[in-house]
Amino acid sequence: MSKTGLMQKIVNIRGNAVIEFALTLPILLLVVFGITELGRMIMTTNVLNTASREGARYAAVRPASDSLSVSARVTEVLSAASIDSSTIVIQYDVPGHSVRVRVTTNFQILSRSVLPPALRGNISLSGETVFRFEG
Repeated sequence: MSKTGLMQKIVNIRGNAVIEFALTLPILLLVVFGITELGRMIMTTNVLNTASREGARYAAVRPASDSLSVSARVTEVLSAASIDSSTIVIQYDVPGHSVRVRVTTNFQILSRSVLPPALRGNISLSGETVFRFEG
């Protein structure tokens, strides 16, 4: 094989690698950013469940707890994780001796430019807990 034939073969191999990389890069980016956003979504749901559990526990152990103090406790847990709550619903069921706390927020996907249009925008996430009154 002549020297120019060897150079031509090396150039063709490099060109093939560039084309293969260009074809697989969008799929790789979709997977990486999708996994990252899914992880953020799971973390946010976990924080919402924790906040609703803290609020329900606060209402269940205090005999004269009011909605404002329960809401403040839920907001305190959410602000520690830098999550804005859209809605905090507190329902007292006196005959059933329980309290229900539901926290809802709009989850905003940060990787909008990389993910497909179906996965863009806001997703409503919520956490809910029911506790029985103590005492």
